[in-house]
Amino acid sequence: MKSLAIPNLLILGILFIAAFLFVFLFSSTTSPLYEHYPFWFHGDSGIFQEMGVCLVQGGTPYVDLFDHKGPILWFSQAFGILISPKWGIMALQSVFLFVVLIVWFKSVLLLTGRQLLSIIISISGLFFLMAFYQRGNLCEEWSLLFISLPIYYYLKRWKKEPNSKCPIFNHTDAIVMGVCVGIIAMIRLNNTAPLVGFTIWHFIRCIQQKDYKRMWTDIALICGGIAMIFVICSLFYLIKAGWSGVYEMIYGTFIFNIIYMNGTGDLPLITRLQHYFPSILFFAISLFTIHNKSLINVNNPILISYIVTLLAIGSFGYVHYMIIFIPLFLITISLIVNGGKIISYILLGTIVVHSAYLGYDAADHLLFRLKGIKASTELNDGFHRFVVSLPDDEKKSIYNAGLNNMGAGLFADELLFQCNRFLSNEHLRKSSYLREYEETHGIKSLCPIWVLTQSPRPEATDEYMQVHYTLADSILGGEFDPIWCWKKNENK
Repeated sequence: MKSLAIPNLLILGILFIAAFLFVFLFSSTTSPLYEHYPFWFHGDSGIFQEMGVCLVQGGTPYVDLFDHKGPILWFSQAFGILISPKWGIMALQSVFLFVVLIVWFKSVLLLTGRQLLSIIISISGLFFLMAFYQRGNLCEEWSLLFISLPIYYYLKRWKKEPNSKCPIFNHTDAIVMGVCVGIIAMIRLNNTAPLVGFTIWHFIRCIQQKDYKRMWTDIALICGGIAMIFVICSLFYLIKAGWSGVYEMIYGTFIFNIIYMNGTGDLPLITRLQHYFPSILFFAISLFTIHNKSLINVNNPILISYIVTLLAIGSFGYVHYMIIFIPLFLITISLIVNGGKIISYILLGTIVVHSAYLGYDAADHLLFRLKGIKASTELNDGFHRFVVSLPDDEKKSIYNAGLNNMGAGLFADELLFQCNRFLSNEHLRKSSYLREYEETHGIKSLCPIWVLTQSPRPEATDEYMQVHYTLADSILGGEFDPIWCWKKNENK
């Protein structure tokens, strides 16, 4: 019996509502639902938002404020803040996720041929996203669309000739792959890993058919797409900050990340394995479909991508890193519902249970919020009181001497960015280049009006502070240590 066709408008409506509700309910660092319920200190999302504020207010990320993600992430934050400081980033997240769901639906439909099943599988991607989300607005979330789109183009081309031994991409697909890889690389280079398997498999096909002209042409097109995105970002920095600005962008986006990834992850091995567990089991499920020769052009690149992505994550293994696996998960699910073995469904059930465990934090935050239990706003309220008490010129001269990631969220909430370049002491610890900069451009060079420190006792950190600054205010830290506000002595 032929299944009833679902109107496209209804499908779009379902996917839009799912995307909006997901971001509104779970992105606790950007959703207005959580505005007066600050469960945490923003973390990475706060850093990204402060970088966006820096850009909106005329600053230059990397030059004026340093973090080690790519400039396209800062552009997204700035655009959201321009839409609305309160809900603009959430709105942008919702639109991005809506488009991602459309791409997932179209990709899954190519494999299942059934609309309702494709809607269910696509929306199930939100379950895995919740498991890995960690309060939202992270670079993996912003990479999802550009991971998913080339995979859709790959599947669309494969669907036309599923048993073909010819290369999979056409030239348009190669350009799309290059542009998307370029965008992802200018967010976080490691997030390109899920696309590697599809690209490698295409070139394997080219070599098998001795179609070397096609292979080199597509390599050139992919590299051209990557180069186009890199040139656009570089031109922005060249115009804004000259060649030194371009270098700082390259250092922050690529060079520092090589240094960063060469370090040892700070998560225990058992915790990392818990985070890797769904990806490892999905890889195992994919192995059970290897016997199906009609799916060789889908299954083999999927297997390669699982391996490459696990290697790209490396020894850190934070749970939000797993977000980039979700497009691969959905393809694997689509393959097993079309005739998978019993063991595949058992493993899938195990993954679902484990992912529900990983997603406990996101669900717990939502339940906490819906119960109307007020979290402590002492820190946020105190920082707001401190900022509004300052003249405008002093607001631009606040030196964050020890708040680290927590401080970024506080500054972003007030639409300010700190006057010192480094958001985290971890950046200085890992890079001699950055330490050398701080030694010559630090507090003695900037001579800020205000210096913020955080410790159990209100003591200046060094002799320079004792001579040139006086403790003038304090901010209760709630569950954290208080923040001590030091003002520059007028006669110094």
